[in-house]
Order: sequence, then structure tokens, then C-alpha cells
Amino acid sequence: MQTKELLVTALRQSYGLVMPLLEDLKSAALVAPTANGGNHAHWILGHLTVSEGQFRAMMRGIPNPVEQLKPLFSGGSAPDPAAAGYPPYDDLLARIVGLRQQTMEWLEPLSETDLDHASKIVPPGFEPFFGTWRSCLLMQAMHWMNHRGQLADCRRSAGRERLMA
Repeated sequence: MQTKELLVTALRQSYGLVMPLLEDLKSAALVAPTANGGNHAHWILGHLTVSEGQFRAMMRGIPNPVEQLKPLFSGGSAPDPAAAGYPPYDDLLARIVGLRQQTMEWLEPLSETDLDHASKIVPPGFEPFFGTWRSCLLMQAMHWMNHRGQLADCRRSAGRERLMA
């Protein structure tokens, strides 16, 4: 099995495991994962949307199509318990679906050699994580799974039944 096949699988599986939780939490989008707060589903959805665009920007040096959302959802921002100024949840869901589809369409024709292209924009000190297209795509899938755990906690706080045993 080639790395590309594993990356495609990881991106599809992380998407497939996170999206049902995001869909389910539409009606409880502001429920915090713990009594002490934390990242609620609306912030996580916005954050994953911004990150999806940011991975594209890092790899290819193209503008992040959701750059305007960075102040609300980028790393270092804090979830607003009231979601003040946030775009509607359904709008973010539609946007992330479209961005992920574009990512997968871009990835489809790439070869193993293409995956070794150097990323265009890498924050200093983060070269091991984002230095090549291959490493960015791996981190993209892992990033979704990191936030999946937070979404599972949001669902638990909202009184939802487990989706998986």
C-alpha cells in the first residue's frame, strides 16, 4: 500500500467519523463538553472549516477561502458561549463539506512523488508537521480526530446516546 492510499483513507475516515457528530450537534451546538466549559460544537465546526482552508494555504500557497473567519475560529481563539458573530451552523456545515470535497479532488491525481512537494507556508518550528504535502495531509486527518474526541464529550454533556460502542 502506498502512502497516498493511506492518506486518502485517513482523510475519508476522519471526515466520516466527525461529520455525524457535527450533524447530530446542530440542535446542541453550544453545549460545552465539560462543566468548566471547553470547545463547543459550533466553535469546533468553525475551527475545522478555517483549518481546512489553512491546510490548503500552507501546502499550495493559495489564499485561505475562509480567511475572514480566522479571528473567530483559528488556533488561539476561544469559543464564545453565545456564538456571538458566528456564521450560522448550517452555513459552516455546507462550507466544510465543499472544502473537503475540493481537498479530495485536488489529492486524487497526485502521485507519491507529488506528496513530497515542500509546503509553501510553514510556521517556523513546525516543519516536521507541515513541511511537505504528505505531512500536512496526515496532520489534517489527525486534527479532525483530535476534535472528534471533543465533539464526543459535547454529545455526552448534551445527554446524547453513544454512536459507537
